[in-house]
Amino acid sequence: MNRVTNCGILRPKPFYSLAEGQQVRARLDSYLDQKMKEWSDTVPYANHLESKDINSEWYRRHTLEHVWRIRLSRSAHCKALHAITKVSPEAAQLYAEYQADEMNHDTLFWEDCEALGITKEELLSTEPFLATRLLQGFFYFISEHENPIGVVASSYLVEYTTAKLTPKQMESMKTSVGEEKIQGQLAHINTDLGDDHAGEMWRILRLLIQSEDDVELVLRYFDDIQTILAMYFRELYEATITTSHAA
Repeated sequence: MNRVTNCGILRPKPFYSLAEGQQVRARLDSYLDQKMKEWSDTVPYANHLESKDINSEWYRRHTLEHVWRIRLSRSAHCKALHAITKVSPEAAQLYAEYQADEMNHDTLFWEDCEALGITKEELLSTEPFLATRLLQGFFYFISEHENPIGVVASSYLVEYTTAKLTPKQMESMKTSVGEEKIQGQLAHINTDLGDDHAGEMWRILRLLIQSEDDVELVLRYFDDIQTILAMYFRELYEATITTSHAA
């Protein structure tokens, strides 16, 4: 008996046809639309980037935290890539190409940090929020003990909601923050939309989904990821808005 398994040698075909897959994707998108509505109703300052008067301390820390999250996620996503290679070589190739685009985007947010007057010393002396650290730990855990489809589901959630929400946020921030201070973020969103990163994530998900149960799994991971991201925004609110009001 061959002892070598979990190596992707069978190169599984997608469970759903292209047409069936579009119906599944529409179901995922509808679910995320609902989650965005819940997010807007329950998370403090959920739509603050669309405000005409953005709190400077909130925004400063939010931009800095982006740098930490992307830098920390590099290793976590490499862990997920390793797990994906054992399932689908085609999905692994697409995910590697996506990470090649995303891996150094911390430099784009760092440009905006510098425009806000944040120094490297301040960055290094600022410990990432607990939610930021827990998100990376969650990626490690599901890659090792569950299913790497959860990490790809997280990327799909981020890319889909980015395409939906960020263009409007950027237009507002050109006035509230100043276009010269969001050049990195503008470059980031132009890459995401121009390269259709949400579409890329769907192509990977379609390769990884091997049963109807896997679709339910993706929806459950959407819930998990949104819970952690909501935790982050609550931490951000408490560390900046609540603290400033208390003072």
